[in-house]
Order: sequence, then C-alpha cells, then structure tokens
Amino acid sequence: MGKKTLALIVLALAIPGAALAAKPSTTPSHSKAAPTVMYVLTGTLSNFTAASTTANGSVTINVTHSNFHARTLVGNSFTFAVSTTTATTLNGNATISKAPGVVKFRALKSMTGTGVMAALTTTTTPMTAFQVIAH
Repeated sequence: MGKKTLALIVLALAIPGAALAAKPSTTPSHSKAAPTVMYVLTGTLSNFTAASTTANGSVTINVTHSNFHARTLVGNSFTFAVSTTTATTLNGNATISKAPGVVKFRALKSMTGTGVMAALTTTTTPMTAFQVIAH
C-alpha cells in the first residue's frame, strides 16, 4: 500500500467526523408561559344564544360530570360566552332549552378548583367556551 492510498483512506475517514463536528448545537427552547389545560364539562345545556358579528352569545350548563381538571365544578351551573370562533355542534337545533351536552374551555393548569370556580362566577364577563356540543 502506497503513501498516496494511505493518505486517501485517512482523509476519507476524517471527512465524516469533521462534518458531524461542524453541526451547530441545537438546544430545545422552553416556553416561559404557564401551561393551560382543557376543562371538559358535561351536563344539561340551556339558554343558548348564538354569537353574531357584533356581540357574543352565551350558553349555560348545569354540570353533572367533568374531566379530572374540572372535578370541583360538578354540581354547579355556569354561563359561558360563545364567540364566533367557538366551535358549536348543535345537531340541527337552532335553540337549546334543555339538552344534554358538553362545554369545553381552556384555563391555567396551576389553578385550584376554587380558583377556577372564582374565575367562572365572579367575573363580569363570562369565560369564553372553546367548544359547545349539544346531543
């Protein structure tokens, strides 16, 4: 084996190592924002008013069941704002007087049950629903 061949083999082995070493390090960026979770309330829907282009609508739910995050809200009644961006599935009903359904909304994960309850009951403007489903 000649010196030229040996030099080519060493050079061929060095090129992939140099290519890997030249990659910039990528560190994942972590958000400083507080995490939010989806609260899912199941119960009886009533007093549904659809949102218009000029004003928000509303829906009231008497909560009989919920997911883990909203477990302290069971047994209460809440009114949510319904905006034009709220996904609504009314199954052909234009109005809802008393129908089983689901209301979903997003809130901070770190909120306690009493904190969520306070946010839903003491604000002058109701929390906006993410999704409303009538069965």
